[in-house]
Amino acid sequence: MLTIRNKNFTKVFLFSLISGSLSTPVMANDIYWYGWSWGGMSAACSAYQYNQMSKEDAKSLVKMFLNIGEERINDRNTYLELKNLQTKGAFKDECKSLRSY
Repeated sequence: MLTIRNKNFTKVFLFSLISGSLSTPVMANDIYWYGWSWGGMSAACSAYQYNQMSKEDAKSLVKMFLNIGEERINDRNTYLELKNLQTKGAFKDECKSLRSY
């Protein structure tokens, strides 16, 4: 009985997620570019942390991904969240010298 409810919940959740993203393509687009930009910034931070990239190159990539986010993200609050992620997690300590404001 519980698994049937879980399957129904999963179907309803997936349907609402997909239909919501189709009805609000701008929001879905913002979320995509937020994730893409943050992923690039995080990858540059990780590469720098593990000595796989120079500080200058990593800082340049962080700035590039943040600029792409600024260009592509339409919602100002979403962009500001992306920008403020540089003060949390690995950026707070190990990668603070890479921050781009």
